[in-house]
Amino acid sequence: MLKSFFSCSLLLMWLGAAAAVEPVEGRVIKYPLNVRAGAGTKYTAVAKLNKHNPVRITAVSDKWLAIQPPENSRVWVLERFIRNSRLTSNVNLRSGPGAGYEALGIGRRGMKVQKSGSATPGGWVQIAPPDNVVFYVGRPAVDADAEALQKLPRFKAPGGRPLPNMELINLEGNFVSPAKEVQLTGYLYESEDNIKAITHVLYEVKGEDLIPKYFVMPNRHKLAAYNEKQVKIIGDSHRVKNWQLPVVVVKIITPVKE
Repeated sequence: MLKSFFSCSLLLMWLGAAAAVEPVEGRVIKYPLNVRAGAGTKYTAVAKLNKHNPVRITAVSDKWLAIQPPENSRVWVLERFIRNSRLTSNVNLRSGPGAGYEALGIGRRGMKVQKSGSATPGGWVQIAPPDNVVFYVGRPAVDADAEALQKLPRFKAPGGRPLPNMELINLEGNFVSPAKEVQLTGYLYESEDNIKAITHVLYEVKGEDLIPKYFVMPNRHKLAAYNEKQVKIIGDSHRVKNWQLPVVVVKIITPVKE
């Protein structure tokens, strides 16, 4: 975890240095070209570029180029954090409509935003990316002045990463309520329901009984260590079409000392 934190910090410092250098103009020569959320093919494609489309390059690695967001690119944010065309809170900007997608940067409270299209059933909406968002394209697909590229900051592409949580993404189309952040306390037990995305159920104490209250989706958190224990969960709650219980996608989970 500490190693990952320092790796991310270094990448942000490289990209900060990139912002201080005049971008290098390039043009797409291999098309259609996927613009990605990270420097690797396992990252989400956020836009496509065609032949001769311009790109503004801010940093380089051996195989990837960091670029400013092209005109047709978008990022996603929960619509409930937008009021009067401004963000009401500091929020993660994501590469897709769900918490399973990559966080691309922070949208600051008060920042002016422009929505594009309608919100998804889960309450996510697209906006134009702000200046602090960086996207990536494959280096061989872009023609640019080699001498100018050498003057740009270099970054080291991170190692392999898992794809976004596909189970969460597949559920997105079946959400019937916007995501709502909740803080829950209860007992966690493995789910006996045959639902692929769900691993546990959170039970609430009512007198001498335990009442099932939430399906629990780990979203990369391993919950086995908390099985049959009282826990506190902070996460996003969703109602799902035709499901009796709501789903909570875990952000933070901690044991409750008894």
